[in-house]
Amino acid sequence: MGSYLEAVAALGAGSLHPGGFFHTLNVLRRISLSSEDIVLDVGCGTGRTACYIANTFGAHVFALDNSTEMLSKARYRAAREGTQVQFVHGDAREMPFRNEVADLVFIESVLIFLPVATVLQECFRILKKGGILVDIEMFADTSIPRKAKEQIKSVCGIPCIPSFEEWLEMFFNAGFTQAGAWYNNFPGPLENMKNLLCPDPYQITSPATRTNWEINGIIQKYKMLIRKNRNYLGYGTFIMKKNNRRNT
Repeated sequence: MGSYLEAVAALGAGSLHPGGFFHTLNVLRRISLSSEDIVLDVGCGTGRTACYIANTFGAHVFALDNSTEMLSKARYRAAREGTQVQFVHGDAREMPFRNEVADLVFIESVLIFLPVATVLQECFRILKKGGILVDIEMFADTSIPRKAKEQIKSVCGIPCIPSFEEWLEMFFNAGFTQAGAWYNNFPGPLENMKNLLCPDPYQITSPATRTNWEINGIIQKYKMLIRKNRNYLGYGTFIMKKNNRRNT
């Protein structure tokens, strides 16, 4: 087990994305949802966000992930919370959902690991006309040292780290219009403490992780690189709307 995503799955944390669950809650406060809405959480991980949306808004939530380990932990969370979420094993590049079915697609630090254009085409296909895509992703300032950028890419196993502007361009190229977009600096120690207010009672760490130095080493190396280069990094929150007619 040597990849960053495998390490994340083994740790079972519900909100390792930039900003953590505290930021997720802030984003969801900007979204209007009802019990009639259909929500798709792409790359749901251990299901923390999916379960929160279902519990808080009463929406019909489908949660997709390609990791059986993550989905097992997500189903455990949902059972403990008594939450109705439909968990689906599948690939974000070819999602098993019909056209124009979702009112909201929610993504947290997933696109950066995947072919962005392909996944965004799928999101556009699945969203209803007027539907909303919300995505939280890491970006890098153009001034980031090349060595640092390559180190982060290598540790995380990602093909590139787009700038904030490049992320916007990819959304526009997929046919979305901007309903809202803002960026945040990577949080420092004081900002990270906000997530202590949002403890995860259902985090399940795989037993081998406690003694697997390789897994822990990957996570610690990632955190060290982020701390060292946080002045060059940030995370964007993108709220995008599907037009009635796709751009050509």
